[in-house]
Amino acid sequence: MGADWMVSGEIIDTADGVIRFYTRLIRTEDRAIEASFHFDFERNAQIVALLSSGGSQGGRSLSVAMDSLEPDSFDNPVSYEIGVDDNAQVVNRTLQNGDEDFFLLVPESDERLTMETTGSTDTFMEFYNEETRQKLAEDDDSGSGTNARIRYSVQAGKRYIVKVRGYDGETGEYGFRAWLQVQVSLAPDEYEPDNDSASAKQIEIGTSQQHTFHTFDDVDWVKFQITQPGSYTIRARGVNSNSLDTYIELFDSDMNSIDEDDDGGGNLDSRLSLHLESGLYYLRIEYINESPDQPYTISIVAE
Repeated sequence: MGADWMVSGEIIDTADGVIRFYTRLIRTEDRAIEASFHFDFERNAQIVALLSSGGSQGGRSLSVAMDSLEPDSFDNPVSYEIGVDDNAQVVNRTLQNGDEDFFLLVPESDERLTMETTGSTDTFMEFYNEETRQKLAEDDDSGSGTNARIRYSVQAGKRYIVKVRGYDGETGEYGFRAWLQVQVSLAPDEYEPDNDSASAKQIEIGTSQQHTFHTFDDVDWVKFQITQPGSYTIRARGVNSNSLDTYIELFDSDMNSIDEDDDGGGNLDSRLSLHLESGLYYLRIEYINESPDQPYTISIVAE
């Protein structure tokens, strides 16, 4: 088998007195499961001694049973029906040593998709375009505790794959759920279109502009001129409350990224305070959390 294949297995002490040996043949190139099977043995002294030694070694998991949705792989994922809010159905699964779980998601509309794990197992999540197998995003601990969470703007009818594994080989039980965030209808602001640097509108130092995220994938760009080198504060925050989670990234005139921020303004506002030399700069603004329900302001102030 060499470098092309690997064998992963678990030993489970079942409640009915049977010792069950699970074995899976895994292709090392893409971690796809080629075959899965198990054998049952009556409990005997030798096996009891092995189980009582505790821990996990040599690819054996002594406490986590394989779930009923195994075997699954990138080419044979578990279909998941996307929910409409965070009360979406939770699929309960287990991760054994070397295990990876795969879910197929097909959204019915162009929206922001939230995917997350639940439970106490430290999970790691990856998100793929099924057709191209391109990895679109990955996450470790953005969810509650050590759970993974990914938010991504998806297209209706496209097929996506979510892969979940234990972080650093951790095993255990976990839940998976996903839902689309329904976009609140906001009117386009007066600066549209401004979805890229080429269409960025000018903002003056010391003034503010009010913008909206009026579509699920809307991003806004502004540009500004620094004539006096010094310290400046750049901020994007909700007009009505601090519940709008803005994200900003600053670029120089050659579109080299200088700095970025998520929640530096307190709560969910984004804020950058830094020294800037004379020149032309560009700022990209987006939202990264729940669907925007209010306009926001952008301001650039000399300190």
